[in-house]
Amino acid sequence: MNIGTNQITTTQTFAILGSTLVAVGSFTFPRALATDVGTPDMWMSVILGGLITFLSGLFVVKLSQQFPKQTFFQFNQIIVGKYLGWGLSLGFIIYAILLGSFEIRAMGEVTKFYLLEGTPLSVLMICMLWVGTYLLAGGINAMARLFEFIYPITIFIFLLVVMLGIVNFEIDNVRPVLGNGVMPIIKGLVPTLLTNSGMEFLLVWIAFMKRPKQATKVLRWGVFLTVFIYFVTIIITTGVFSVERLQVETWPTLSLIQSYEFKGVFIERFESVFLVVWIIQIFATYAVCHYIAALGVADIFKLKYKKTVYFLLPILYVVALAPSDLNQLSSLGSVIGYISISFSLVIPIFLLIITKLRGLKSE
Repeated sequence: MNIGTNQITTTQTFAILGSTLVAVGSFTFPRALATDVGTPDMWMSVILGGLITFLSGLFVVKLSQQFPKQTFFQFNQIIVGKYLGWGLSLGFIIYAILLGSFEIRAMGEVTKFYLLEGTPLSVLMICMLWVGTYLLAGGINAMARLFEFIYPITIFIFLLVVMLGIVNFEIDNVRPVLGNGVMPIIKGLVPTLLTNSGMEFLLVWIAFMKRPKQATKVLRWGVFLTVFIYFVTIIITTGVFSVERLQVETWPTLSLIQSYEFKGVFIERFESVFLVVWIIQIFATYAVCHYIAALGVADIFKLKYKKTVYFLLPILYVVALAPSDLNQLSSLGSVIGYISISFSLVIPIFLLIITKLRGLKSE
């Protein structure tokens, strides 16, 4: 796609990145981390994982800045040739489809269970898909403006309803510190890194930035705020439930919000407010994935962007219905996380090394 007037500001890029990083993980992350770590030191895994995410993001930023106004789908062929580059692009598209389908299915499962019990899962997913398609028809500018508006609001509400859980907080549940050494913290890096899926999409967003030199700033604040959100979530949920209880909670964050009640205020139960905010963030992540996949298909097959947006609709729907239950959906999430690590760390480092060795750089 010709970048042309399809440019986004630094703030809009930050909103897109942040909206992608904070998604389904905010619901399931405490349970996954509690299962792998098994100690109250989970918050240390969050901080260490955030640092690794930021360092890997620097490779993504550095690689993309070598080829201004070119997306991953374009500059990878310059680096490794047409056929291998085509294969990398196809892999990136498949990854975006898998992640987008995963978000749609997770949204449908939670909405059906907590809000619309009698509504068929397929109806919920189709509604989300069509709303997303309507948004994406306007291109990246429409999506960026929407995310710029909703991101600060949703993050504020999310942090507010989570931190209200401090009324049931017990300090003994987050003790002792380093009681079992550092190995549990290391084990917690895997679910932490898997939860940070979405940072690799900077391989595309930087090409659209009006000021691509500020991409490092976007990365820094995007990762910092995401780590802060997960840090607060882990501390509060651990303090309220304990590590042992978190290991058996299906949706720990929602259970946290259901555990407290403020009588006499306008809203006594906050889980509905949280679910609305969470669904908006899920929609944002899905929309990003749909856009990336459509952009990639349009680029490598030389098609019009809007046609590829509609073309991918049934594919996203079918993939979203593939997992038969929540266990299979969780397994799909783990697979997606490992693919994310490949595109956020392994492949960017590989391409950056080749770029330096061959002295490649787009003027």
